Amino acid sequence: MVQGQGSPQDIGRAHGEQARALIHQSRAAWREAMAGAGHEPDALVDTLSRKAGFRTAVHEHLPDLLSEISGIAEGSGLSDDEIFAMNCLDEAWWWKVPPSGCSTVAIGATETRPAVCGQNMDLDDWMNGTQVVLRQSPTDGNSHVMLSRAGMIGLCGVNEAGVAVMVNTLPQLPVATDGVPVAFVLRAALAARTVNEAAKTLQRLPHASGQAYTLTSSSGVIGLECGAGVVVEYINDPELPEARWHTNHPLTAASDDAPEPDSQQRMDALDESAPEIKVIDGVKQLLADGNSGICMYADRWPGPWMTFGSVAVELTHPPVAHVAPGPPDRTPWSTFSFAAE
Repeated sequence: MVQGQGSPQDIGRAHGEQARALIHQSRAAWREAMAGAGHEPDALVDTLSRKAGFRTAVHEHLPDLLSEISGIAEGSGLSDDEIFAMNCLDEAWWWKVPPSGCSTVAIGATETRPAVCGQNMDLDDWMNGTQVVLRQSPTDGNSHVMLSRAGMIGLCGVNEAGVAVMVNTLPQLPVATDGVPVAFVLRAALAARTVNEAAKTLQRLPHASGQAYTLTSSSGVIGLECGAGVVVEYINDPELPEARWHTNHPLTAASDDAPEPDSQQRMDALDESAPEIKVIDGVKQLLADGNSGICMYADRWPGPWMTFGSVAVELTHPPVAHVAPGPPDRTPWSTFSFAAE
């Protein structure tokens, strides 16, 4: 676990120092993978960090997160530009680097049980071994627990206010080089104290990449599909207004592209199983389902992808996060509570 507290620079520096070896491992694997995809790594770093308008957009809308990036760079001994580029995960996929997938489920609270949600973060298998759990307590803002890749400011997670943010890439939606990259949008949403506040953040920010954001708290569940110039609510079943689930194709009219077979297969499994979930063990069991492809690993499903990590959250008071740093059918869960904070 990587822990940090204080200013954005302090939090980033702690991340860089504590995960220095993993960040360098992640950097080396990233550069090798980019070269294998036909890129010159230094040129791609320059494109993502400087030539595209991503940094300008983050500076305008979320400058504190640039300070955190600077802190990670300082603590790890790498350059700001390389750390920023490594945080443009979804955005690098625009440059002929094939995107992977994710599966998300969220079930709202009832009078007798808390809301629960969870996600499998499916990423390129070359990232395996760089998993970290970030537990951070900013001086001004909510403490949070996130699954991440070493050097990244976060992939998905929950904050102490009881707002969880899960994400699914939607490459079918429009993109913009002057938008805010997904990792930074995620962190902005995770700074909210209510799901409605998080939704307003997603509506306010200009999006660089297509992404489904599923927001969950004890007071409700909101699903938004976002892209450049696009923010539209998604609902799976009008008869289940407090339940959401998603894979990697739009469920709204934001795109009429046909879903990829693996995304549809996982969606079919979620359509069948998600409405039956009531407790956190049901979330974990669903995320560990390798037969449907929800849980991915090498030699089982086509493509160079795996379930990089899994997060399952109970929106109790205070919330509890369960994180498996790998495929959850074979990786032990660790539990993180905000009770002591």
